[in-house]
Parts: sequence; structure tokens; C-alpha cells
Amino acid sequence: MHWTTFLGFLLLGWVILDLFTGTVWLHRAFRRSEEPVGYWLIMGLWLLVALSCFYWIGGF
Repeated sequence: MHWTTFLGFLLLGWVILDLFTGTVWLHRAFRRSEEPVGYWLIMGLWLLVALSCFYWIGGF
């Protein structure tokens, strides 16, 4: 298994955890109950980063 695949699984786990807790981090905490638009935008960003790990193969 390549290291980027492992990283992708870790990030997907983080996204799932954030779905359950209702808080996501970028440069500060965004709570789903207080800032739903920011929360979902950042969740989408983290999901895209996690999925990109399955398509990008690093040189290490």
C-alpha cells in the first residue's frame, strides 16, 4: 500500500469523525450548529483532499 493511500484513509476517518462531532477545523473550529455554510464548505474541502490522496502517487 502506498503512503498516499494510507494518508487518504486517515483523512477519510477524520472527515467521518467530524461528521459525528459536528466540528471541523481549518484555521479555527467551525461548528455545524453555529456556521453551517462554513462547516459544509470545509468538510467538502477535506473530503476532496482525502479523495485526491487515492489518485496522487508521490515519489517516496
